[in-house]
Amino acid sequence: MLRMFRTINGQVEQIQKPENGSWLCLSEPTDVELANVAMETGIDLADLRAPLDDEERSRVDVEDDYTMIIVDIPTVEERGGRDWYETIPLSIIITQSTIITVCMQDTPVLHPFMEGTIRGFNTYMKTRFILQILYRNATMYLRYLRIIDRESDKLELKLRHSMQNREILMLLELSKTLVYFTTSLKSNEIVMEKLTTLPRIKQYPE
Repeated sequence: MLRMFRTINGQVEQIQKPENGSWLCLSEPTDVELANVAMETGIDLADLRAPLDDEERSRVDVEDDYTMIIVDIPTVEERGGRDWYETIPLSIIITQSTIITVCMQDTPVLHPFMEGTIRGFNTYMKTRFILQILYRNATMYLRYLRIIDRESDKLELKLRHSMQNREILMLLELSKTLVYFTTSLKSNEIVMEKLTTLPRIKQYPE
């Protein structure tokens, strides 16, 4: 899905075609949408596809006409009547005129930006937008970590009274999730450190 937004008179509005200072949001994109955005923006198609591979690593790539930032974001998937937590890549691509986000899912990390509920959010303030996405991502990690912590406490309590395989397996799954989250957060930290040294990112006055 391709959705385009632009801040107009202080309000986030959905638009029909790319404009200067707009945000192009690609979630679960089709090949046609990717090809159209590549042609419209000059971004390499391979770079647009990169975050659609769930094994893609967090990094910052600086090209001639754009900068691509890939970070891991938390996601929740329902399996067997329970919520399971994983991480997937999200890319943020900055060009001279637009900012593009690409993700294999319609992630709740970005929903408040679309709804205009993030304070001080403007699509044309690129550096601020990047930092707001990263901050929102960090708060989502914290939210899910609190849920995982509560679930772990419940399972440990059950294990004191029962040594069922089900509880043990669920606890192991939660432990595995914590490893994924820790690895992703460390990778995101490296990306953040690199961003602070990039002149192309620092040049925006906001």
